[in-house]
Amino acid sequence: MRKCVILIFAVLVGQMLSAQDFEYSWQRVRMDSAYESDTVYGVDSIVAAHQEQMTPLMEVVIYSSEEIKEGRPESALSNLAADMLLYAVSDRLDNGYPSMSLTNFGGIRSNFPKGAVRVYDIYSTFPFDNTVVVAVMEGEDIRHILERFASGKFEALGGVEIVVRDGELEKCLIGGRPLEDDALYNLVTIDFLLDGGDRFDIGDDAVSIDRTGIVLRDAAVRYLRDLSESGIVLENKGDGRVIIEKD
Repeated sequence: MRKCVILIFAVLVGQMLSAQDFEYSWQRVRMDSAYESDTVYGVDSIVAAHQEQMTPLMEVVIYSSEEIKEGRPESALSNLAADMLLYAVSDRLDNGYPSMSLTNFGGIRSNFPKGAVRVYDIYSTFPFDNTVVVAVMEGEDIRHILERFASGKFEALGGVEIVVRDGELEKCLIGGRPLEDDALYNLVTIDFLLDGGDRFDIGDDAVSIDRTGIVLRDAAVRYLRDLSESGIVLENKGDGRVIIEKD
């Protein structure tokens, strides 16, 4: 039993560190009588001290039929990241404006594994203390963001249907409606991007801002748990919300 607990602890630590840069060293340890040493008992005490914190992280939230990966211009994992933003504030968007979501690929730090996706997998994928914000934006400013993506590379988007041809927006629907420069929109994003991260000017251009205080990774756990309760098993495929065509 002690070997099993130590193995689980090692896997957990490895998962939590996978989203960060770190240095390590290792050596081979023979699993013989020397294993039952005072040194190992010391490890047992460390595991025991953290058992209470470890237990919630081991909860299985949802299952996946295969490894769930991120990729541009859209993918299974990036779509989940964007969709959970909209889900997190669904009860706060009561102004009647069309809504879309935006988060950056840099905030997605690992894939979901095949099979059981646990809380610690979700925390490893979204390791930062980003919180969800809602910025009311003019359509013209939304268009500038999307045109920047079309001419370069896309970040993760939700609530949109976009077709790009030769670096230009050929089709752009938000909430099922064509993008209009003089209309207002809810842009659901994270505080990192609102405050200028990755060279965004969302905060400067916003008509109004709602800092919800909802932590992104906690929103991810709730969203995926609700998906699982509705019978969904994750699959590694996009849905065509962003299509890039070339002549």
